[in-house]
Amino acid sequence: MSVQTSEKPGLAEPGTVVPPGVSYVDTPEKLQMLVSRVLAVAAKSPQFRSCLDTEADSLHHYQEKLCLIQLAFGDEYALIDPLAVEDMAPLIAALDQGEVWFHGADYDLTLLRRTYGWVPARVRDTQIAARLTGSRQFGLAALVENFFQQTLSKASQKADWSRRPLSSTMLHYAVDDVRYLLPLADLLLDLLAGKSRKDWFVQSCEALCNGVTGRSTEPKEHPWKVQGSGRLQPRGLALLKALWEWRETIAQERDVPCFRIMSNKQLMDVALAFDHGQSLSPPAGWRPRWKKEYTDVHEAVLASDPSAWPARVRLQSGRMSDQAREQLDKLCGAREKAAQTLDLEPSLLGSRGTLEQVVARAEGIEELMLWQREVMAGPLGEARAALGF
Repeated sequence: MSVQTSEKPGLAEPGTVVPPGVSYVDTPEKLQMLVSRVLAVAAKSPQFRSCLDTEADSLHHYQEKLCLIQLAFGDEYALIDPLAVEDMAPLIAALDQGEVWFHGADYDLTLLRRTYGWVPARVRDTQIAARLTGSRQFGLAALVENFFQQTLSKASQKADWSRRPLSSTMLHYAVDDVRYLLPLADLLLDLLAGKSRKDWFVQSCEALCNGVTGRSTEPKEHPWKVQGSGRLQPRGLALLKALWEWRETIAQERDVPCFRIMSNKQLMDVALAFDHGQSLSPPAGWRPRWKKEYTDVHEAVLASDPSAWPARVRLQSGRMSDQAREQLDKLCGAREKAAQTLDLEPSLLGSRGTLEQVVARAEGIEELMLWQREVMAGPLGEARAALGF
């Protein structure tokens, strides 16, 4: 073990003990040195691979931001501080020369895309690989325990990664999130090859990236319409909207996540009760100001003009025909049987929602990956022929 200190209060606190081979990157100069080492490894590697993980502060602040990037390549690990180094373009260009491995990549990719407009050119995900081998326990900690008999600490799982300096415990936790990924990738790739599923894996990783890049980054038009709000009448919708906006103001003012003021479930419970002529008291433990404002919001909605309340949105019915529903049930049954034969979770062959699209429209078949269509070719052909597709 070695002792490294940062030149200024930043990524690491003075005296932090870190494993050998870990570099702290909290200046543009250090980033450039790191990029040089990445390029040197890439130049010597016919199939260059790196691993990434990220940490954010969504549990602690109103506006979530990327707070730490963990990188593994060759036999080196780096912890990069995006709060201190703004321009990651040189590193992005270097990593795009090869595969970039993650575990459970969706959140990391979303965060990287939002922060840098970047989704790696070739993404690979050990969680997807594990699921395609038939593993039912595919969390990183479970896989590391299973393959390497090592226990990963969860001590910093809910830490505030925006705070500086970071503790030694947090740094060790962060490094461990990428330490085992490449060895794990090799083991999983061997298992996939033995089952002739490497193509399935690549297609699934590409589908993941397409899903992330196809997701809108624009704010929702009506973000206050939380899950379940379709049940509300205009009266309840008016209160839900008003409480949402009040919650946003308080959360932004205090720089805390909105759920720490009121959860979406609490908002819905209050709005539903209000819809039925009831009124719920403010949550216990609130400060007097919040209790008063909560009451004021209720009274303001009651005093407002009902014609100005949000209209209840009635979605166009996408009711399936009896024939389509019959074919959907047959497809789901065939999926269950195929999954049992392959020792896979049935959802990997296509979720029920995806299969609904398949039987609802001719173009719905595109919702499935090529390998899924091949596995389900017989039942898919029968269903679509019966529906005239």
